[in-house]
Amino acid sequence: MSNAELFSKNILQTKGMIDMFLKGFSDADMLFRPAKTANHATWQMGHLANSVRGMVTTCDPTVAFPFEDDTRFGKSKASIDDPKFFPSKAELVSRFDKAMEIAAAWVAKLTDADLAKPTPERMQAFAPTVANAAILLASHPFMHLGQFTVTRRALGKPILM
Repeated sequence: MSNAELFSKNILQTKGMIDMFLKGFSDADMLFRPAKTANHATWQMGHLANSVRGMVTTCDPTVAFPFEDDTRFGKSKASIDDPKFFPSKAELVSRFDKAMEIAAAWVAKLTDADLAKPTPERMQAFAPTVANAAILLASHPFMHLGQFTVTRRALGKPILM
């Protein structure tokens, strides 16, 4: 298995974990904040879909996504709790899943030479090479997975792991 194939599989595993931890969440649960200043899962899922799209298209502008960057998930909107402002859980999970599938397919096609290339300047601080970006596509959602775990427990949902 190549490095690119391994990174691609990891992206898809992360997608599966996020889906598993959000299973059983209603639209109302998605807007629950386990702490006063915590981001709710709705905002986080939109942020994740935007992040995946942004990382991939910054590295390779030829990759097409079926959605544009959604401004409802910028930092300045994280404090909004109005359910009418945000898409439904189903739409957000679908958008995230599609973004991760596109990212995994893009990464799977990369050669070792592609992975070694530097990323554009705006990504250099957190992902200096395309390989680092490929790893981040899987690892960034895991930070949010920890937040979803706290939300699950605060809502009395079953413990998964």
